[in-house]
Amino acid sequence: MEVPEGFYYNKDLGLPTIISKHREIEDILIKLQYMACITVQVSHLNKIEYLYGSVVYNELLKYVTDVLMDIRDKELRKDDIFVIDLFDVDTFIIFLSAPRENRTKLLSFLEPIAERIRVLIERKVFETFYPYLKENIRPAIGFSLVINNPMVNNLRLITQLINNAKQMGSFMSMKQDYSSKFELQRIIIEHEISTVFQPIVDLADKSVIGYEALSRGPDDSEFFTPQILFLTAAACGLSFELDRLCRRKALERVRHLHTDKKIFVNTLTMTIHDPEFRGTYLKDLLEDLKIKPENVVFEVSEKLAIDNYDIFRGALQDYKDIGIVHANDDIGKGYSDLERVMELRPGFMKIDISFVRGVSHSYIKQEIIKSLVNLAKGIGSEVIAEGIETIDEYEKVKELGVSFGQGYLFGRPVETIGSR
Repeated sequence: MEVPEGFYYNKDLGLPTIISKHREIEDILIKLQYMACITVQVSHLNKIEYLYGSVVYNELLKYVTDVLMDIRDKELRKDDIFVIDLFDVDTFIIFLSAPRENRTKLLSFLEPIAERIRVLIERKVFETFYPYLKENIRPAIGFSLVINNPMVNNLRLITQLINNAKQMGSFMSMKQDYSSKFELQRIIIEHEISTVFQPIVDLADKSVIGYEALSRGPDDSEFFTPQILFLTAAACGLSFELDRLCRRKALERVRHLHTDKKIFVNTLTMTIHDPEFRGTYLKDLLEDLKIKPENVVFEVSEKLAIDNYDIFRGALQDYKDIGIVHANDDIGKGYSDLERVMELRPGFMKIDISFVRGVSHSYIKQEIIKSLVNLAKGIGSEVIAEGIETIDEYEKVKELGVSFGQGYLFGRPVETIGSR
């Protein structure tokens, strides 16, 4: 029976399978009398295929392959054997060759090599997969070794080696999740959140009307990226704790900035109910920080659904009573945008970047934005277009009647903002 070519080589990925390299793999096992391997599993690719189809799946799999090939060329020895699993094509396997010198102890370097691969690939995989899954995607990087046993078939030993490495990968991934949770808890407890500010401008003359307060984790941690910071908090059940800290840090930071512009502060729907930020308590806090309530705008995030609008409106009233305005953030991205607008009648409506990007070339986006502008006029709300990066986008949203804008075209987030 003829063996299909695919059993030896995956043309799409440009990688051999274990079968085509089994002789070389066995030679290492026999020479060293033991063998070590590292596995890289990207299990979320399976979810990508079910949600977006095989074309997107293959594109992302090829991207991961290219990243690993680059790591192999820069970080590993040329004699290390790099293959893809025959049946589990989301798994890459690196069989480590014999050390160049006898005194080199491969076992001492096994875990550090796996960790170096994790660091090099994790951020790239997250940035590539995030637009599809909105999750903190982590490849599972495992490692293992097996000792040669003349009583056991070499193929069985190699299979055992790979399975053990995969199990170690699952364990290490879980360990990393727990370590991240612990680190995030430490950051919250020790208040290691910083605030930067991005300008919001009047599109008529590009004058600054306010700033959005944006939170960042420590510079030297994985949580400096806001997406990872808030995704991890959501996964760990720490969204409330992180959100209330970010809000407090933002308000405290404003105290030292000497500005009379509006400050837009993000908040999750759940933290609107926080008793420590409602009514007279919040009024006293703002007075202590020398912040005018009418200059504060709470941006209610669209990440979570609102289950009971009567209760939510009641909570919002405590903020309105002292002069605080609220904005609906990320219109077009959340669960029920139009229902929120109808029920809450926000002072500001922030159009999500997805409708602004390339708007000058999209009739549908233009019509949606025009509809939102007309809706805003009808309820006495102002529209802010997020993520404006080009002159074309600026001119088009201005033409469509949008009053205010935000994006890199007008300024990146900075630690210090303009004076009075």
